[in-house]
Amino acid sequence: MWKNYFKVSFRNLLKRKLYAGINVLGLTVAIVSFLAIALFIHHEATYDSMYKDSDRVVRFAQRFSMAGEEQVVSMTPAALVPTVTEELDEVEVGTLIFDYSIFSSVLIDAGEGNHEENKFAFVDENFFEIFDLKLLAGAEGKLLSEPNQIVLTISTAQRYFKNPLNSIGNMIKVDGQDYQLMAIVEDFPSNSHIDFDFLASFITTRDGKNPQWSPANYYSYAKLSPTADREVFAGKLDQMVDKYFGEDMRSYGFEIDVLFQPLTSIHLGYSQLKDIKPAIDIKNLYIFGSVAILLIMIGIINYVNLATAEATERNKEVGLRKVLGADRPQLFGQFISESMILSLSGLIFSLLILFLLKGVFESFSGVPMNLELLTSPLGMLLLIGLMLLVGVFSGFYPAMILSGMEPLQALGKKVSNFTSGAWLRRSLVVFQFFVSISLLLATIIVKQQLDFMQTVNLGYEREQVIALNFHYNMGDKISSLRSEIERTGAAQSMSMSNALPIFIQAGYSLSPGGDNEKDLMVTGFAVDHDIVSTLNLNLLAGVGFSDQDINWTYAYENEEEMNVIFNEATIKELGWTVEESIGRKVNYNGTLSNIKGVVQDFYFNSLHNQVGPLAIFIQPSEANWILVKLPNGNPSESLSKLEEAWNGIYPDRPFAYRFLDEEYAKMYQTEQNVSRIFQLFSGIAIFIACMGLFGLVSYVAMRRTKEISIRKVLGAKSTDVLKVLSSDFFMLLGLSAILSIGFGIWFSREWLSGFAYKTSLSPVIYVLAIGVVSLIAMLTIGYRTLKVYIQNPVESLKED
Repeated sequence: MWKNYFKVSFRNLLKRKLYAGINVLGLTVAIVSFLAIALFIHHEATYDSMYKDSDRVVRFAQRFSMAGEEQVVSMTPAALVPTVTEELDEVEVGTLIFDYSIFSSVLIDAGEGNHEENKFAFVDENFFEIFDLKLLAGAEGKLLSEPNQIVLTISTAQRYFKNPLNSIGNMIKVDGQDYQLMAIVEDFPSNSHIDFDFLASFITTRDGKNPQWSPANYYSYAKLSPTADREVFAGKLDQMVDKYFGEDMRSYGFEIDVLFQPLTSIHLGYSQLKDIKPAIDIKNLYIFGSVAILLIMIGIINYVNLATAEATERNKEVGLRKVLGADRPQLFGQFISESMILSLSGLIFSLLILFLLKGVFESFSGVPMNLELLTSPLGMLLLIGLMLLVGVFSGFYPAMILSGMEPLQALGKKVSNFTSGAWLRRSLVVFQFFVSISLLLATIIVKQQLDFMQTVNLGYEREQVIALNFHYNMGDKISSLRSEIERTGAAQSMSMSNALPIFIQAGYSLSPGGDNEKDLMVTGFAVDHDIVSTLNLNLLAGVGFSDQDINWTYAYENEEEMNVIFNEATIKELGWTVEESIGRKVNYNGTLSNIKGVVQDFYFNSLHNQVGPLAIFIQPSEANWILVKLPNGNPSESLSKLEEAWNGIYPDRPFAYRFLDEEYAKMYQTEQNVSRIFQLFSGIAIFIACMGLFGLVSYVAMRRTKEISIRKVLGAKSTDVLKVLSSDFFMLLGLSAILSIGFGIWFSREWLSGFAYKTSLSPVIYVLAIGVVSLIAMLTIGYRTLKVYIQNPVESLKED
């Protein structure tokens, strides 16, 4: 029976090519969009779940509190992991990571010269017990348990060795120091928040040999026992932290506690903390999931609208079948089989498009698309379920209408398209265009905030400023490099710093010393004397640093007071005026300090966060960046001179630089991905909606061909015909526009609430979104109207 249904359905669809073509195209675009978004969400939502016992692994973080303010950092001291492993029964095993690329790149020499690398980390011997990457070559058992050992990922080993799996035991120089290659492991998965090419033994480092409770430069992890009570564990952790370094922190005015978060939630716990890889706001995944469902709904609505509109064209077919003995279940099965054929066709074409345009989707989303998931048993089951779901939801209502016609009604005079199921059809058209306008509005809002972030005045110079990263053992030649750069004229000015000004995170304590004045937690920016001129900071009071301020030893090792420059936010928190603050003494991180200047607030962190108190202090010994302001004019010429100066001082180290404005743009990679995804799928939503509109207008035009021909004979112009065909649709489009304005207001509040500094939205964006969709709809209707208008009236009128 079903075989016959499908055979007859296939013949019917071949007879109605326009109807079938529009529906297949609409369902194909909707399904391919749904699958692409589903694969993206799966990739993001399954971060770190591939590791064994990932549900029992946690990462530690530190929370500093002072005077009601908090700062959470994702790094902890080196001593934390060995201490919790030894003292807390809930911990089975712990490991830590020292992400060296935060501080400097490394030079790798495997026998064919130096290559600069950035994905380099020191890890301890327990690393692979938690992050169980597949061992491809090397000995089983504990890896990286001895100093100067290294493990490479397979893709990295292939870059350095012709036969990587036979390279075990080879010596590799890292910044001139020999390391023995112990193993080759598989690459870190793309949905792992850890991503390194080189893993060296942590015991090689000073803290590896003798872990201390300061500084906090390490990502720390622990695997808890299956029976661990996490609330009890949290209590024990607080006691242990207080025991070992709580008193020291309180001496600086801080309260400190150590938090822990599940491994699998790190990527979805979006924050402005410094993580190995950027995280994503889980709210975005809910938004994308909603978009995927809406696109499928739009595709289904297209089918329902076209099928119910076509019902008046198929009434005689239904009537004849009923006269010949077909009952309602048979007719229902017949029409459902048609929707199933179209759904299957859409699924097949969508899979083909996914495979062909995989790279395009990856460039839009910024993540790899794992199509193998679709060929797994579960993936195949989900595809079949999707096909059945789309087929049933698309065909159910039209099948009920068509199969429910009485024979006399079906064989009689045709009913108007807008009297049978008119309310539902109109509602669905309103919904389609509401979704289309709303997605376009969301796209504009996200893009406008991104444009604001890229063009806002940050309060410092980022154009024509480059950053040179240098290694700790390069410091003895820094003065020579500066002299050489000055000699070549390749820089207007230059300064050293411990961080790029786009993201400064180090926290320090500040005590003004008065009885009624509160202590503060401030962010510290270690620099040399030329920072104000290099970044073109705006001094509100006082003066900048001079070369006499340079102190190459740590401040707390020096009994002399230190000069410091604060930002405006610090002075406001202290309750002083800018002018009266100059020359006052404060205790900055345990060091007596003199306020030498106050600069206007500048954005030293993401625009998601308010600008907080900032202390700029002279400490070039902590610096690992050289910021260079290039002269106006041709930057390539200046860069050539800089490279020449660099090579003259560091001939064994490749010249590498980063433009500050490009690094700033990278901070908002997640938002850029969101914007691109919205752009793509809002365009798809409009396309699907207008395609359905084209089909509906086509059917209206076919039914009103004689009317239009008579109007044309009586002198009607093309604009008159356009009014006849479009008036009803534009009324529905107007209702969609009104509803979408409410959505736009809600979405703008939700989206922009995550930013401390946000763009101001003009009513123009609503006019723009509605205007674009209306224009496309008008062109769609206009094209079909023109085809009807140029048709010879005689052809349609002679039929009667």
